[in-house]
Amino acid sequence: MTPTTLNQQPVNDANRLGLDYRAEAGRFGYTGPIIDIHTHIGTLDAARLYFEIAELFGVTKTVSMTKLENIDAITDEYGPPGDRIEFIAVPNYEAAREPGTFTTDWLHRIEKFREKGCRIIKFWAAPRGRDLHDEAFLMDSPLRKESIRLAYDLGYRIFMTHVGDPDTWFEKKYTDPAKYGTKADQYRPLEDLLSEYHDVTWIGAHIGGSPENLDFVQGMLDRHPNYIVDTSAAKWQVRELSKRPERFRAFCENNPGRVVFGTDIVANIGNIDFDLYASRYWALRTLIETDYEGQSPIVDPDLSMVDPSLDEKSTAQLRGAGIGGQTLEMLYHTAADKVLG
Repeated sequence: MTPTTLNQQPVNDANRLGLDYRAEAGRFGYTGPIIDIHTHIGTLDAARLYFEIAELFGVTKTVSMTKLENIDAITDEYGPPGDRIEFIAVPNYEAAREPGTFTTDWLHRIEKFREKGCRIIKFWAAPRGRDLHDEAFLMDSPLRKESIRLAYDLGYRIFMTHVGDPDTWFEKKYTDPAKYGTKADQYRPLEDLLSEYHDVTWIGAHIGGSPENLDFVQGMLDRHPNYIVDTSAAKWQVRELSKRPERFRAFCENNPGRVVFGTDIVANIGNIDFDLYASRYWALRTLIETDYEGQSPIVDPDLSMVDPSLDEKSTAQLRGAGIGGQTLEMLYHTAADKVLG
């Protein structure tokens, strides 16, 4: 697919190609329903723009990490949880520096989210979490194990995790392995938990945190039948999966029902921006279902971080995997629909 609206719109960091995303949204071949299983819809004002764009790109249901206090306002306008939107239990990151946010308050919120009907909980364990709390974000810490046990006892049966970050970050940001560990270190405690909570569906965010190494992710899927992965984090997925689009297509074809669609769109009061939200849907759908070869429209800071000779506004090469048929329908809708019941 070649964009027809190139250089028609003002250029910004979410649209270096000048695409008319509203027009481009109607040009994709797949016209069935799409479930976005990984978003961050923060406020009602942001939700209003987000849902307009989601509808343009065929998204019929959204699963969101939303602050507990904002759930009621969004559901009052967009229907009960489980209809057009479903929520994932998360800590109150707005109060990250306050004592108790990731300990006693988090345990309280796990209960309150469940009272609102939440069935999904996110256990974030990115290495940078250690800058916020010494042990709350370690997958094998007593604090983490307590929160996981509480969630399980309350009836949560879908656990989302984020345990890996881009290889580029381990190269340039996590330069202290004594503090952050290696990338391989992130997965050992997760595998123990996958075995212990074998009757829970675990969703590995961002292709399990390793789009750079699909053979490694395949091993995780083979060892743990209760583990699936989502496609969220558009810049990261475009940068890495475009290097080997045929391998990504084969990965999806060989793992029906184990790869689900997600974007990681962050829609908050401070970033209500049409191009920002739309660019993630355009880039990921282009990567997944088309044969496009060209530049991504999204500025990718990792490129110049790794190679300082590159312009700070550089964008990654985007090469579509051309996934179609039942594999595409499974990735966009059927697999997530089954997980969500």
